[in-house]
Amino acid sequence: MSGDCFQSMDITRVRRALTDLHERVASGAGRVEVTCRGREHVCVIISKSELEALERALEILAGGDEFRAMCDTIVQVAAECDGCGTPAQA
Repeated sequence: MSGDCFQSMDITRVRRALTDLHERVASGAGRVEVTCRGREHVCVIISKSELEALERALEILAGGDEFRAMCDTIVQVAAECDGCGTPAQA
């Protein structure tokens, strides 16, 4: 993705440019990372179509055999470690 497609902007600049940003992002011309001076939290503005595509991709991945196998492995490891790291009971 080129630098023009993904940019980082402070909330102050976003407020002034919101109409233009909406037009560019909604038309599929990129994403905007929104920052706020003095705060750690950041958000990203993406188009609705990009969000829907990401959600659909997650649905597909979550329905796959590899995902189910990974979940089963995590459940097994958690069951085997049940009580791991806790002090022995007398």
